[in-house]
Amino acid sequence: MAIKQRSRYLSSQYLWLSLLVALVPLLSFATLYDSYFAQLVTRITDGQLKVQLAATRNEFRTHLQERRYELEALVDQFDSAAVFTPTGYHSLSPELKSLLRLQLDNKAIYGVAFFDADEHLLWSFPAQALTQAGYRNMRSSPPSTFENVDLIGPGEHTWNAPSALLMRKTMAISPLSPSAPAPSMALILRFNTLASIARSLQLGGVYKTLLGTPDGRHYDTVGQPALPTGRFSRHELVPGWTLQLVQNAELVEPPSARMRYWLIGLVAGTVLSLMLLHWYLSRRLKRQVDVLVQSVEQVANGDLETPVEQLNSIEIGRLTQAVERMRGQLKQVISATVDMERQASLGQLAAGLAHDIRNPLTTIRTTIQTLARREPNPMHKDMLEMVEEEIERVKEVMTNLLDFARPRPPQAELIQVSELYEGLVALVDASARRQQVRLETTCGHDLFILADKGHMRQILMNLILNALQSMPTGGGRIRLSATQHNHQVLLAVTDNGPGIPATLLPRITEPFFTTRETGTGLGLAICQVLAASNHATLHIDSQTGQGTRVELHCPEPEQRKPHNE
Repeated sequence: MAIKQRSRYLSSQYLWLSLLVALVPLLSFATLYDSYFAQLVTRITDGQLKVQLAATRNEFRTHLQERRYELEALVDQFDSAAVFTPTGYHSLSPELKSLLRLQLDNKAIYGVAFFDADEHLLWSFPAQALTQAGYRNMRSSPPSTFENVDLIGPGEHTWNAPSALLMRKTMAISPLSPSAPAPSMALILRFNTLASIARSLQLGGVYKTLLGTPDGRHYDTVGQPALPTGRFSRHELVPGWTLQLVQNAELVEPPSARMRYWLIGLVAGTVLSLMLLHWYLSRRLKRQVDVLVQSVEQVANGDLETPVEQLNSIEIGRLTQAVERMRGQLKQVISATVDMERQASLGQLAAGLAHDIRNPLTTIRTTIQTLARREPNPMHKDMLEMVEEEIERVKEVMTNLLDFARPRPPQAELIQVSELYEGLVALVDASARRQQVRLETTCGHDLFILADKGHMRQILMNLILNALQSMPTGGGRIRLSATQHNHQVLLAVTDNGPGIPATLLPRITEPFFTTRETGTGLGLAICQVLAASNHATLHIDSQTGQGTRVELHCPEPEQRKPHNE
């Protein structure tokens, strides 16, 4: 029963299919191996080897000729006597320095070296491209000549620095004086670039190519020292430089029974590898599915706050992303439903409080005012005025509660934003001056919004008062701005106050949440409700110590007032 159930897994089905796809070609290869080997030996003919050898020789010479042309062009540019001194680099003009840096763009060149008439190294560019120790090592190899330039190196191989080859040319006329011995310049060539030219002659492993240098050493195609063993042939590339072709004895021998054992081992290894791959993929897939099932069960149990763990697998990853989107949408729907129910409950509560509290408060306020007018004692009169102020504060709280729970339906009209800002600044300018706060407005006269003017004034006034109340004792700046972007008009109130901590930012629009001792926590909640009723959205961005920016995104009206209205 367990075997039957396991065979239903997709990973098990993929295992049997993979075994079938992998073993059929391997078995076919085993039967065709002998004929394939015979065709391979026949294909590698002497004619093909000669053509490729000629091409390699031509490529080797061409590479050296290109470097020689570059060296001769450099020699013509550096004709100043000051260059051929130990501090010659500092005497170069910016153009010559740029010319030296340009040489480094060639991947076949390490740098450029300068020598005096006695072939002593003066300096090199870059400074560490050729050291005195490296130069002595290169001179330990006998030099060779190629088309009027000297090839020096590569010297004895060392692991401390990569192998290099000097292509040196003596100047035709000494810049010191026409009768003095002429100095010389050299390109510091990457030796492994030369060694890799013969890589195409390896012919699928039948031959191993080695580059022979004038000092009798041999190097493989990556520039590492090597010794020719077995049967090999020698071919001259340029004077002093040879190419050794060493035959691979294992490939030129006739096939033996040992190769068949290798094929059997290959088949067994393939089966074992597929089994291990099946075990690994099964465990990995099960682990990912378990994580996904656990996340879905969390959502089903009502945990909408914990995000679904995102997986790296493409298929399962897309599924987890879909579940995460479902969790977010479900959280939004439930949050909106809770907000609606809470607002409805607050509406019923506010209506009852308005009826049960505001009428008695009006009677109390009238009585207090009458007593205050008749009270001859100044101390008692001040106490009565304090009671009246607290009654006004209670009425303000009740008004805010009613505005949040049952906002007045908006009466949309075309509002000029600059005119709206001017009215708000006129109302709060006196309070701002007392707090040493500077009010700034940035708004064009051609910006209009379609909304309830009273609602917009209440929203912006609340935002400005919040900014004023958050300002430190030394004053600050509040800027009112308006811009148009993506068919929206953005009204912004920006201050440079202390800002809002990141931990409190997600909760500041919740009803009754406040950080001030005298606050009711309904200001921003009312702003959000009024903005939503006018098809606008409220966005708050704040950083501690840098200030707060609140944006009101209003839809752009289809038609605007003319400028002369």
